[in-house]
Amino acid sequence: MTRFRKLFSAMMVAILIGALAHPAAAQPAARRLSFADAAAGVLEGNLRLRAAAFDIAVAEAQLAQARGARLPQAALSGGYSRFGDRPGQPITITNPFGASPPTITFTLPALDPVQFAARLVLQFPLYTGGRLESQIAIAEANLRGARAVFERTKQQTLFAARSAYLQMLLGQETVAAAWRAQDQARESLRVAQARLQTGAAPQFDVLQAEVAVAVAEQSVVRTQTTVQTARIELVAALNVPQDVVVELTEDLTPQQVSGALGDALARALRERPEVIEVASRLAAAQAAIDLAASGGRPNVSLSAGYDLASTGVTGSSGVWSVTLGVTLSIFDGGITRERIREAALRVQQLAVLEAETRQRIDVEVRQAWLALQQANGELTPATRAVEQGREAARLAAVRYEAGVGTSLEVTSAQAALAQAEVALATARFGHHVARNRLLLATSAL
Repeated sequence: MTRFRKLFSAMMVAILIGALAHPAAAQPAARRLSFADAAAGVLEGNLRLRAAAFDIAVAEAQLAQARGARLPQAALSGGYSRFGDRPGQPITITNPFGASPPTITFTLPALDPVQFAARLVLQFPLYTGGRLESQIAIAEANLRGARAVFERTKQQTLFAARSAYLQMLLGQETVAAAWRAQDQARESLRVAQARLQTGAAPQFDVLQAEVAVAVAEQSVVRTQTTVQTARIELVAALNVPQDVVVELTEDLTPQQVSGALGDALARALRERPEVIEVASRLAAAQAAIDLAASGGRPNVSLSAGYDLASTGVTGSSGVWSVTLGVTLSIFDGGITRERIREAALRVQQLAVLEAETRQRIDVEVRQAWLALQQANGELTPATRAVEQGREAARLAAVRYEAGVGTSLEVTSAQAALAQAEVALATARFGHHVARNRLLLATSAL
């Protein structure tokens, strides 16, 4: 046995020396994060926002194309050919100058084996029946709609990041409440064990206190897991590595919202991206009517060109030309008429959709306002319940130590206090969630 102890001691010394020789790698510094920091991080690195930004770039490119079609268009075409060597062409004719010789033969020179041709054309649309102007108007409306969709995506992403932040704050407060409940349960166990040793308490009190400690330990584990789950969602929203340590600098202190319900409704109907988006779609649909009507109007264009080509014998020659072209569709089987009708129906449909969107926004703002009022009303009784629960737990502990109370009173009071603390944290969390929903409903995030 002595030999085994010496061997064990030697091993422990070696492990200790190795640990001192190779100190553990320093833990990365925690990233302190406030609400503003989380918002800035989401706007900078969130992948969903990056993807939505491409829609704006695409709409800008489409608008540039529509505007470019109104400018003069220049095109240059050309061709080059190289033929094999060919002999000249002999031609024999009767001698017009006399009888001798009776015929005259001469050889035409061979064609140049190198042939080329080039053409430069400049076209300018003088009148398109409103087609180009309508396409530009549609592209401008689509760009406004893309920006509105991006703004809506940004608001929703910020709301999700704030919700994850608040969820992590709630988890931290419930963890703190669970630790306090565990400390109280362990203190009650210590008192019960001491009273059991003096014969002042039965074994049942110790068992009951041990059960309370076990329940408190389980609560600590559950709440810690909740915090880690919320941290994963928050870190993912920030688009940073999951091993980053996050330290929240805010708390669940209530923050009031200024203004009246009427102000919130007016702002929502004015600033909500959905309103801007459907208005942009309506403007595009109205421009589509003019685009469809342009199919029955004349198109006038002016073009100028210059052609240069090799002639083989004299080298090359060029010629210029100017053309005024007019095109008018006389009959298209009613396609233009039906296109106009389709665009008009689309306008009517979007007008109804716009009214429905405004109605839905009005309902959302009113519901968010009522939810915030309810959350604010729950804060005061939840705070009072914690104060009363702490006093009840203190009195129960004093009574039990004095021998005039029971262990059931202590565990019941401690359980009630733990529930009250969790309820207060939940009420504060609910206040912030309702506040964020109102900010989202009024496009104020």
